Amino acid sequence: MVCITPNTKSKRDWKSVNNRLVKQGTLLVSLSFLDSWQEQVKQLNDGKVGRPYKYPTGLIDYAGLLHCFIHLPYRQAKGVLVAIAEKEPRLKAADYCTLCRRFNKLETKIQPRQQNSEEDLWVAIDASGVCITNRGEWMRKIHRKGKITESKGFLKIHVSVDVKTKEVVGLEITTDKVGDNGRFDALLQDSITNTNRPLKGIYADGGYDTFENFEKLEETGIFPGIRIDENAVTDPPPNRYPQRRRKEPARTKHARKQLQDRDTWKKETGYGLRWHSEGFFSVLKRRYGKHVMAKNFKNMQQELLFKAQLYNQLL
Repeated sequence: MVCITPNTKSKRDWKSVNNRLVKQGTLLVSLSFLDSWQEQVKQLNDGKVGRPYKYPTGLIDYAGLLHCFIHLPYRQAKGVLVAIAEKEPRLKAADYCTLCRRFNKLETKIQPRQQNSEEDLWVAIDASGVCITNRGEWMRKIHRKGKITESKGFLKIHVSVDVKTKEVVGLEITTDKVGDNGRFDALLQDSITNTNRPLKGIYADGGYDTFENFEKLEETGIFPGIRIDENAVTDPPPNRYPQRRRKEPARTKHARKQLQDRDTWKKETGYGLRWHSEGFFSVLKRRYGKHVMAKNFKNMQQELLFKAQLYNQLL
């Protein structure tokens, strides 16, 4: 079975790569929100009950950029704003408590760039862990006596990445108690909702190899590019007792084709594109660090969601 996958093999345009990297640096001093300061504040206070807002959403976004991109705590982020305000009288620096509270209440969501709504969507799905503190393995082994149950654990990021644009199109954040397959259905729905495009196929590792997943994907017409275990059953159902014979599981049919020659299957289906999800985790942890700075779970989710959307903006 040969699947039509997106054409991602093209010569790299180094000029556009250089321009993109330069543009990423300009975000650190982009003060475009100052031009609409009053309009944003007026919109925020329209119909609001209680104390009115003094600072626009653009200022909070900029403080969040400093907080997540260059790992500045909110007090240091305020210091940057104070220094800018000395040269730019239109800017009013908010206190660090306001920055923290407003950032954690931002309506952040995954917003990929607009694509042709009729173009098929292929995604790579995977999950990875992020530490909730900047602790090392030595701390857990020595002070926690090597007991994982006594350590603070980590967060689980479940992600789906468009293999053509490399953008994040679906994101779910859970505790470490949830397995890789635990948010599979949610990622599929997120990918379709956030892009408004038909989902044609997925690529995933063996962590998503279940009979249920193959049946769901076959019912919805989505190609299951999931790596199947070597010990999977590949024999077709027997012809004896036809009145008792049930429909052959979708996983068995795909296992028979995949395990017959896995290397050929990978080339024909483009399974190597699954590594775009690994690329996202690599960029996320190298650029933003391997841990979160927030202290409670809801704020941790907000921080990681903001980082994922920032990742999309910097592509």
